[in-house]
Amino acid sequence: MSVPAIGQSYRGVEGRSGYLLRQAWRALEGAMEIALRPHGLSPPQYGVLTVLAREPGASGADLARAVHTTPQAVNGVLATLEREALIERRPHPTHGRILQATLTSEGRRRLEAANPSIRALERATERDWSSDEIATIKTWLVATAQRLEEAAESRAA
Repeated sequence: MSVPAIGQSYRGVEGRSGYLLRQAWRALEGAMEIALRPHGLSPPQYGVLTVLAREPGASGADLARAVHTTPQAVNGVLATLEREALIERRPHPTHGRILQATLTSEGRRRLEAANPSIRALERATERDWSSDEIATIKTWLVATAQRLEEAAESRAA
């Protein structure tokens, strides 16, 4: 048996939406790993740094929600980023057990150096689509994430 190429059979427009989302995500993640390697970052590390650039002082729990992973996984990422002096963690002023993370100047420099490579990947994914089509796709992606999260929450309750 031979697996069809991306775009063919179940790996193309006849495929199921969930499968195609996973296929696209894995392709993007693989491309990000390659693009980020020269900057000494992994996709999860890049994700955390981008959130911290927008949300300085975020906690591990906040970061886990923002990058769609577990608090345990984020703690591992944060430990590595802290060891590499890309972030600093300090106790929250009123909740002593909560650690707030912020970018260091080196973390900001590394993030800014990596951004053009990631932006190039994003442009490649949007190539040949109009701005209206891209807006529709983004709307669908956001609505899909919201619906799936709501469905998961209702099943967990």
